[in-house]
Amino acid sequence: MSDEQDIEAETELKNDESIGDEAEEETPLFDETTPLRDRKLQTNPFDFVVSSITLQIGDGSIVLQDQFQRRRVWNDVKSSRLIESLVLNVPIPVCYFAEIDDGAYAVVDGQQRLTSIYRFLDNQFALRGLRVRPDLNRKRFHQLPPADQRIIKARTIRCIVILKESHPDIRFDVFERLNTATVSLNRQELRNSTYRGTLNDLIIKLCDNPTLLKIRKAETPDKRMRDAELILRFLAFHFGGAAFRSGFTRHLDKYLDAGRKLSEISISEHRRAFEDTIKKAFDVFGDEAFRRVDPQGVPESQINSAVFDALMLTFAQIDESVLQRQRQTVREAYHVACRDPDFLDAISRATRDTSRLNSRLAKWAATLSACGIQWEFSP
Repeated sequence: MSDEQDIEAETELKNDESIGDEAEEETPLFDETTPLRDRKLQTNPFDFVVSSITLQIGDGSIVLQDQFQRRRVWNDVKSSRLIESLVLNVPIPVCYFAEIDDGAYAVVDGQQRLTSIYRFLDNQFALRGLRVRPDLNRKRFHQLPPADQRIIKARTIRCIVILKESHPDIRFDVFERLNTATVSLNRQELRNSTYRGTLNDLIIKLCDNPTLLKIRKAETPDKRMRDAELILRFLAFHFGGAAFRSGFTRHLDKYLDAGRKLSEISISEHRRAFEDTIKKAFDVFGDEAFRRVDPQGVPESQINSAVFDALMLTFAQIDESVLQRQRQTVREAYHVACRDPDFLDAISRATRDTSRLNSRLAKWAATLSACGIQWEFSP
């Protein structure tokens, strides 16, 4: 394989671009009421033996991201070079785990490394793009010389576990400080690793919702879980909006944390609310839903998360028959809103700011009201 082919192979797996990236808002790490003695971090280091990876992942002792084959970020060339590093005894960066309720460890930083090792030991891909040991190219694990197999299986990787006794806010802060890999975890990927449970499982499943996929103009869920965060935003404010005070990101964290053990009835309510509301949005806007439009009415290519908030939270409370009957009116009302400087400001910058969240909801509610569609807004 040539260098040019290597480069092409490394870029073949691109991030989905149907959802616009959005910067996190700056919020205090702790509430002022949190005593200093509780602002603690507890860790435990240990050496992870590569030969045990399949067993520990299989029995649930180490938890990789849900459906990691689908949300894999590294391609086979990058994964192959990690395996080559193991053979060559090149030091592997430290991995960081989060201890979860049942005593298992969720991978927070090192997800792609451990996934690559697991996949290779399971003979799921053949090595490619190797430069120092090109003799190993096109070989799966079981095809390697026995000496190389033993070297790989005997390697150890230093891991640091962030214990569950640590304060949840400081755990996230530490994860973000340590998260310096080539493909850094975003906040939703961190949540996925930390707040596993029934609500998180539901959100992962809803990423496969056919209507959402049509709106995203995609065939598969977003590899960086930005679609999952959209779903969480809707659920956290539709069901938990009354508890929101300030700190948009913290509100999402707390809602997903609280939802780890939701009952089947509550999960069904969450699923139905999202599926019904996303269908309403598609019925009105089609696959142009949640895009900001220019003065000529041309939609942008990416979904705007702030627009998603405004439309989903209003449509959830408006009867489907009303939206179907006044579909064109609602579309025209949205175009009017996108020409309003205040609404544009509220969906374009610092969109996680509490005042801008309230502003875009109030503006959109007022626009709908002017068209005779009532939706009660209470900030």
